[in-house]
Amino acid sequence: MAENSLEAIPNYLEQSLSPQFAKQAEAQLKSIEGQNGFSINLLHVISSTNLPVSVRLAGALFFKNLIKRKWTNDDGDYLLPLEDVEKIKGEILDVMIKLPNQLQIQIGEAITLIAESDFPHRWTNLIETLVAKLSLDDFVSNKAILLVSHSIFKKWRPLFRSDELFLEIKMVLDQFVEPFMKLFVELDQLIEKNSDNQALLNIYFENLLLLIQIYYDFNCQDIPEFFEDNMVVLMNIVHKYLIYTDKGSDDDEEITVPIKLKTSIIELVSLYITRYADVFEPLIQNFITSVWSLITDYVTSQPKFDLLVVKALQFLTSIVKVQTYHSLFNNESSINEIIEKIILPNIYFREVDEELFEDEPINFVRLDLEGSDFDSRRKSATDFLKELKEINSELLTNSVMKYVNKFLSISGDNWKNKDTAIYLFSSLATKGNITSQGVTSTNVLVDVVQFFSENIAQDLLNESSHPILKVDSIKYILNFRNQLTKDQLLATIPLLVKHLSTGANPVVYTYSAITIEKLLEMTNFNDNHQLIFTKQDIKPFSTEILTNLFNLILLNDQSPEKLSENEFLMKGVVRILNTIENDLQERLPIIKQLLRILKITAKNPANPKFSHYTFEAIGLLIKFGLNELDAFIELVIPALLDILGEDVQEFVPYTFQVLAYLLENYPKGSGLPPAYHNLIKPLLSPSVWEFKGNIPGITRLLVSIVEHDPSVFTSNLTPLLGVFQKLISSRINDGYGFDLLLSILLNIPLNSLTNYLRDIATLILTRLKTSRTDKFLKRFVVFISTLNSLSLNQENAQYTNGSILDGDFVIGLIDSVQAGVFQQLFTNLILPTLQGFINLQDKKIGNLGISQFLGSQGFNGNYSSLLVPTILQLVKNLNGYDGIIKSVSLSSNNSGALNELDLETSSFGSNFSKIVSIQNKPFDPLSNVKNTDYVGIKSVILQNVKKVDVRVLNELGEDVQMGLKNLGLA
Repeated sequence: MAENSLEAIPNYLEQSLSPQFAKQAEAQLKSIEGQNGFSINLLHVISSTNLPVSVRLAGALFFKNLIKRKWTNDDGDYLLPLEDVEKIKGEILDVMIKLPNQLQIQIGEAITLIAESDFPHRWTNLIETLVAKLSLDDFVSNKAILLVSHSIFKKWRPLFRSDELFLEIKMVLDQFVEPFMKLFVELDQLIEKNSDNQALLNIYFENLLLLIQIYYDFNCQDIPEFFEDNMVVLMNIVHKYLIYTDKGSDDDEEITVPIKLKTSIIELVSLYITRYADVFEPLIQNFITSVWSLITDYVTSQPKFDLLVVKALQFLTSIVKVQTYHSLFNNESSINEIIEKIILPNIYFREVDEELFEDEPINFVRLDLEGSDFDSRRKSATDFLKELKEINSELLTNSVMKYVNKFLSISGDNWKNKDTAIYLFSSLATKGNITSQGVTSTNVLVDVVQFFSENIAQDLLNESSHPILKVDSIKYILNFRNQLTKDQLLATIPLLVKHLSTGANPVVYTYSAITIEKLLEMTNFNDNHQLIFTKQDIKPFSTEILTNLFNLILLNDQSPEKLSENEFLMKGVVRILNTIENDLQERLPIIKQLLRILKITAKNPANPKFSHYTFEAIGLLIKFGLNELDAFIELVIPALLDILGEDVQEFVPYTFQVLAYLLENYPKGSGLPPAYHNLIKPLLSPSVWEFKGNIPGITRLLVSIVEHDPSVFTSNLTPLLGVFQKLISSRINDGYGFDLLLSILLNIPLNSLTNYLRDIATLILTRLKTSRTDKFLKRFVVFISTLNSLSLNQENAQYTNGSILDGDFVIGLIDSVQAGVFQQLFTNLILPTLQGFINLQDKKIGNLGISQFLGSQGFNGNYSSLLVPTILQLVKNLNGYDGIIKSVSLSSNNSGALNELDLETSSFGSNFSKIVSIQNKPFDPLSNVKNTDYVGIKSVILQNVKKVDVRVLNELGEDVQMGLKNLGLA
């Protein structure tokens, strides 16, 4: 049967190309992908020239996704059969080299994924194999090899320096630099010899581009000796292609390979200037002259040159930072030339920008606000201008203001001139970068408030102003909000609200929503980061803002993609709800709107951020409206169950969190709602735990069900404990395993657990022995300390097991696996781990929980030898504890976490997205003792030390006795 299944692979791939059979064909492929031989057979299908390219491409895509899903698990273990793994690594490079380009790209990405997991330790011959396949005459194959090489080496660029990283780079360099040099020189000669053969030039330039990118990879961390020794030879060739004239394409839109090559060259040379200026200094002037000529004489405003211009501007910015070259930029004629030839051409609003503004407004906002994979021309020109300002602020300010005033005077009906003036002034006025907190420091030689009132405010009021000038005025408020008073900002809110109308330009109303949201996020730097705008400030506008935002969101309610495209509007809804808190008049109509939006977007959840903010808004409505909990449950639970029923995977992790939060706030005396009874069986099924993004939410929901009504599990604990076993065995999810176990021990009667306790302890000790991590060890110590601490807080009386779960229970639990193992564990792991806690709550629970052992029967019986080392460790931990508390408290006050509602999120995927508005805090058994209460913590430890026999204390020695006395523990 297996052979037949594998022979059917081409048929399944062909069927997957037909929409009516695609889903079924993919399911068939996935059903056999775990068989021995499947993955290597699939690779052979892709390489087969007897099959249509479309079928082979479908196979290449499936293969790449198979590698992404199934190569290894979170713990690094292979999920495919080991025989297939070795065969793939042995054959995949040969397969890729012979494939046509579109297939080559997919298999190349698969190789990169494998290398991310296995190179260098489990694919030791990879570099040797790559180098062996390079040649001086087959540059088609070379391109494939170099493409894969670069995709592997570029991972070094953002990494922090480490011995392991440098050993890996050295290992690669030892094998690669010699063929690299030969190829580099050979390509230079071949390009010269074949200057009239465009077809050959294309493939040669593609190879040279990859070599330049690998050149950067090899030098990204430090300059290797080889490259320093051969710098003149290599950089002379590099410079030659920086000034090379491209004759290959007349297409105004095509980004040619020589353009990409020049861009990569400038990126490489910028690296040398910023990192290795001392050795590169003799060659710098030549590159400065060439880049200057390139950006002023060769490059036009066409979009195809955008990245090249950005890299050139970044190069010039890096030159300005080198004091040796300050004289080039410290005179009026140079500054005027820079403004006219470099700054103005690159900040002027181009036709392509206008097209984006009109045709793709939301994309325009994203690019303008957040940037793209690379900076825009405008931003790069601005960064260059700001760096110039550091050389001679007065000279630059005076020079730039002449151009600002000139463009303002000739603006008239030409809105582009005024836009240029505003942008130029804003760049000049800003000191440092514009962060998410706005401009924090300005140029003292200009007055930003006066400029706004004289030149910009009118466009905010004037309905006939061009939309881009309206955007400029709104952005000015957004960027310079820290320079305006609260009263001035409050006066702008009605004007911004006015632009939140369905008749406004999409960019205008989007920026209005963004600015309102950012104003409400503002905090007072001088008042412990308290929010500047209170719910009383925003209350007069809240209903109108929310109404306008929902009207704008629902403009396109017939299309889930269009409805959800503007996440900035939903983010505005969230911020308003967070600010107004419990002062909102009508909550139910809003939650109905949100549930309607969820129902529409569930058909195609195309925008992760929009969906995340939708669930944040639902969370806030529930959080600040718990007096209407019954109504929320009646409305929300059916909608969420529909999402679970339709398996809208992108929404499922959020759904579990909302369901958990509703139950956490539902009166325990009212019993478990029927909807939750019906969820228990699905929650315990293995399939729902396969998607790792579900795990935190399901765990939280299971814990809330256990706490609410443990009786639903007592008749059959095996499935629940099976979930615990799965979680505790995973290095990624073991923390959730401890959360679930703690809930089980606190809520389920101990007599129901008796037969399972030894197995539970065995699972934990097995992890500690076979695959212990620092994270697991710390969670384990917090777990046992939590059990020990329960009796220290009367609030824990709600837990029926509170009087039983103590130090002796913990000792008995661990020793049930093997007599005497607790002593080894306590001495070698628990006590050393106790001193490594940084989180103040964990630190408090750990020290107080471990101190509870001092009064246990076990420590005053069989394990009395542990009393002295425990006291010694506690004294050591308390030394400097007060200082740690102060430093952590101080850093948390100034950490930049300016608002409890963090609204940043990324994209859908396997990672969990937490709903911040309804997040649950870690269980604190000692909530009666503040994490920062050093005196209270010492007091509890003192009480436990006093339980120890005086004769034991006398064994501590004079130094420790003195330490105890100094800490008030004697």
